Amino acid sequence: MSLVAIIVAKFRARRAAKVLARDPSARNYTALAKEYVIAGNAEEVLRVCTEALELHPDDTDLRNLAARAKTLQLDRRLRALQSQAEVSPRPAVLRELCGVLIESGKLDRAEKIASRWYKDTQDPEARLYRARVHAERFFEERCSRDGAKAFELAAKAFEGMQSDSRPLVVQYQVASRSGAWAEARGALSKLLELKPGDPALEANFRYVLAMCETEKDRLKSLSQALQKVERTGRFADDEPEPSEEQAVSKVAVRPMLKEISEDSEVKAAVYLRGQTALVQGLRGATAERTSRTIREVVQATRGATRRLGLGQPTEVLIEGSFGALLVSAGERSSSAIWCADGVKRQHRAMLKNLSGMAGMTGGAMV
Repeated sequence: MSLVAIIVAKFRARRAAKVLARDPSARNYTALAKEYVIAGNAEEVLRVCTEALELHPDDTDLRNLAARAKTLQLDRRLRALQSQAEVSPRPAVLRELCGVLIESGKLDRAEKIASRWYKDTQDPEARLYRARVHAERFFEERCSRDGAKAFELAAKAFEGMQSDSRPLVVQYQVASRSGAWAEARGALSKLLELKPGDPALEANFRYVLAMCETEKDRLKSLSQALQKVERTGRFADDEPEPSEEQAVSKVAVRPMLKEISEDSEVKAAVYLRGQTALVQGLRGATAERTSRTIREVVQATRGATRRLGLGQPTEVLIEGSFGALLVSAGERSSSAIWCADGVKRQHRAMLKNLSGMAGMTGGAMV
């Protein structure tokens, strides 16, 4: 920026700050943050947004500005670290570089650097960063292979870092989020040896011990727990599926299903949430069998795409002599349409809306 532009930017930012002092509204915080965006000062944008979000935590504009500023800040630091690593790939630089890459979501690049780091130096900390990469992949894609690899690499890293708690933290996160309580208890026991008396660790240890006392959870190995996460797409610490009474409130699913099924080419329209299903176009045992099969299709597809490293599926289209079956898979609910011919564009849009819905009202449940 030219000298004049810098002076103007500072003046506009001061003026916006005075307005904000009189009225600390979300709009005025956003106005000040945008002035810093124009000035190219990502640090000030992030500072203002962080302060603002404490007062206005649900403001979308402030969240978006904070995310953009954080991304810019990380990108700048990343470029500097990459230049340093090319000239002098010392452990301190590689450590921070891998950390920034993981925070930025550049997991493939982080693993590549950590693998080369370990190959050149046999530094156990390089294994730790590989473990963190696989843990992040597991948390994002729910692939059991990544969870197992993260746990294994963290264990190997701890062998060479007996006084460092970070490998144990990775093990605990993978195990506890998966519901493998015996492994979570083991990791916490070692953490408490390193940090005796830590109140947060002791509270977590009491919770894990309570979970280990139930027969169902005690018998679940790490492998079984990871496979369950892959199959269901849900972690042990996810919020439980709401009951029918909790789910009923926001939208009327039945009228939309009915509208879809009124098309003469549509044989059935289905909405699934947890163990509950709402079906239009079919009745009785046929409706129950169809909803159960569609639920199995969703679960099998999710498991297959995670094993292939493709992430979360959003749509499944099956075509054959029966016609076409389109399934739209949301995070908590799914919907499907079975047509005698091809699926229409408006039906696809309606299914996506249904899959993202938080609740259902009306209609007989199967």
